[in-house]
Amino acid sequence: MTTVCSGDDRPDLAALVRRLQEVAHLPTVVPLGKYFDVVVTEAGNAGKELLRLMDAHPGGCGPVIAEENRPWMYWLVPPGTLERWSNAYGVCLSAPWRIPFPPTSHERPEGPYWLRPYRTDRRVGPRHLADALERVRPARDPYEALSVLLGAPAIAATNAP
Repeated sequence: MTTVCSGDDRPDLAALVRRLQEVAHLPTVVPLGKYFDVVVTEAGNAGKELLRLMDAHPGGCGPVIAEENRPWMYWLVPPGTLERWSNAYGVCLSAPWRIPFPPTSHERPEGPYWLRPYRTDRRVGPRHLADALERVRPARDPYEALSVLLGAPAIAATNAP
């Protein structure tokens, strides 16, 4: 079914488009779980090596978000990854958490930006990311970064329910 705007709707639609254009360059906050989960990993030299390894896979890496002066990166993985994720070098998050989501054209600092571009049809392969994390073995505890991200006291990795 196609929705058609009548002549009466056009001024409202035009006003909405103008309002959206004014904020299209601003980051937003996006809930996790429906379209993707996210794996939080160390940035810096370890992050650069992870990107190099992930870029080497057929089809490339998939979307990755970074923030200037923040020691972590967000790797957008398929929804449901949280249930299968088991890696000490990256923390997987899903619903009810939210992450900063830059505009799709924002590919450099300031604020959150796309280190690898966002595409609606592409996610980072969780198995490839887990393998790359095992090879790189980042030094920074991902749970420390997670506690900063969530504004909580430091938490320790555990297999306890």
